[in-house]
Amino acid sequence: MDDLTSFATLLKVFTDIMNQPTACTFRTLIRGWLLAPRRTIMGMVRASGTERHHAAFHRIFASARWSIDQVGFKVFDLVTAGNQRVFISVDDTLFPRRGLKVFGTGMHRDPVLSSRSHHVTRWGHCWVVLAVVFESRQFPNLRFALPVLSRMYLNKKAARKWQRTYYKKTDLMIEMLNKLENHIAQNNKTLHLLGDSAFTAPAIMGRLPRSIQVTGRIPADARLHEPAPERRAGQPGRPRVRGARLPAPQALLQAKGLQRVTLNFYENTIQHVRLAQMQGCLYRAPDRLVQVVIIEHLGGGRGIETFYSTVVDHEPIDVLEQYSWRWSIEVTFHDVKQHLGISEPQNRKVTACRRTAATGFLLYSLIIWWHETTDLKPAKSLRNWTGKRHPSFADMLACLRSKTLKTMMKSNLSTPGIPPGVRKHIDYLTRLIELAA
Repeated sequence: MDDLTSFATLLKVFTDIMNQPTACTFRTLIRGWLLAPRRTIMGMVRASGTERHHAAFHRIFASARWSIDQVGFKVFDLVTAGNQRVFISVDDTLFPRRGLKVFGTGMHRDPVLSSRSHHVTRWGHCWVVLAVVFESRQFPNLRFALPVLSRMYLNKKAARKWQRTYYKKTDLMIEMLNKLENHIAQNNKTLHLLGDSAFTAPAIMGRLPRSIQVTGRIPADARLHEPAPERRAGQPGRPRVRGARLPAPQALLQAKGLQRVTLNFYENTIQHVRLAQMQGCLYRAPDRLVQVVIIEHLGGGRGIETFYSTVVDHEPIDVLEQYSWRWSIEVTFHDVKQHLGISEPQNRKVTACRRTAATGFLLYSLIIWWHETTDLKPAKSLRNWTGKRHPSFADMLACLRSKTLKTMMKSNLSTPGIPPGVRKHIDYLTRLIELAA
């Protein structure tokens, strides 16, 4: 009997593209992944309770025949079924590593330890992740970023060392977007990309497919133009690419009587701002009309921020709200590191490096989706505090662990003759394992 009975159906996105022996080994490894205190491959093997040699589990990621992208497409179809408009978010994250023999390692900027004026670099892996922004069914206005595709970024020095072609982070993002566009070509779905200025800069937006809508950030002094005027019949010379120059967004804030609004898009965060808007074409993407929203914070030291959206009929508040949904991917990065430990495996094989962390991202998506769809009641919060409105990912993982443990005890500890004292210790240990999430 499978210990992950309530979770096994979702694991079919992996096992359906594996042969039977690999699928059986993979299910055992996932059981150990959920229960292990340390998420190295050996830690997962020990937590699973299997007696098989650890090499069989290493081979799942290093040499078994299956495609991690194909699994990602299955997860995408699962979480977007019935939705014609899909919001996606893209960002990069750093996994610190040790050792010179681990494939793909290099020095990367650590966004957690760095600030605008102070940059900290660390040795490790940098991943570019594409995630579906999913609104909770149990808690309205709560959104999760469910990873579906991911790529390891190699800096120039690492690319030379490992004899690989160098690709920028934005190149990896565009590759994933093109693959996703080809995947949904027959499903009549539209994609709406949410990203920070590193992934939605004007030069990047000009390279994106026109079928993808974009909401992002630009500098306050960005260069804007009117759309190119229509060419008259018989007009000599080359057709114009851009129209007349428009004022920079920050110049709009000099006007008096601008609208003042209170923003409450982030939990327990209230911002008072002055707001202005305009329409135009970005200099590096002159063929797409965008709506620009510029805000000036009236307190807090955040200064001036400028956002844009290719959906020009949206209200300015809608543009700001949609951009705020991008924050869910930052929460995802925190949870996968803190609670799933996907930065712990020290892979040396190329294929293993690219599959292990990507499997952890997809496992996070499946746990969120399992809690939202399979479990009839929200997970009971194990860590309560004032103002907590919904279970955290740690609570969801603890709920899945609890069900897994109950299945294991039903098959292994169901003997009616267990003394009450021993049963008491079993219940206590079960509670500790749940809290370990």
